[in-house]
Amino acid sequence: MDSPDPTGGQSSNIRASDAERTEVAQRLTDAVGDGRLTLVEYTQRVDAAYQAVTRGELDALVADLPVEVPNLPEAPTDETKRRWKLAIMGGSDYKGRWRVPRRSGFFALMGGSTIDLRDATLPGQEIEITLVSIMGGSDVIVPRGVRVVVDSSDFLGGNKVEVDEDSEMPNAPVVRIRCYSIMGGNDIRHPKVKADR
Repeated sequence: MDSPDPTGGQSSNIRASDAERTEVAQRLTDAVGDGRLTLVEYTQRVDAAYQAVTRGELDALVADLPVEVPNLPEAPTDETKRRWKLAIMGGSDYKGRWRVPRRSGFFALMGGSTIDLRDATLPGQEIEITLVSIMGGSDVIVPRGVRVVVDSSDFLGGNKVEVDEDSEMPNAPVVRIRCYSIMGGNDIRHPKVKADR
């Protein structure tokens, strides 16, 4: 039989309600938008939150996050400006723990880049990536659970989009990808189970 803990709070063995699971999922969503969690950490924790049986399991998922986010002044940013990366007859890999700009662009001319968002941190709940590919293309790796929206315009080229929309989590961060391809294309996909990790 469960009983309150000595501090007067409820026992961590008490079963969690749907409302408590949703509240923890929202805290995790806020944390990924603040850059406290990577996208992979977010998807793993939210999945665990919706499967949690007890309050103790939920508490463990947010134990390293602040209860209330302090009202810190935001650094001045120009949200209308897009940050561009160029890959001309070559390319770069963007992976590991890196902060993705709110709006970024990748231009590939006979080359391309790998844009791995699994361990990336976001500046908010939504980012926009523009891919311009001429006789080249880029690979974008997005973890399962994140919402991916792709819009493309192609001429003698195309894009391969392999994402599982059924794995999208409620209130998940949004990755918007706009593709413009001429005799080229881009691959947008979830990570391969073994090859990428």
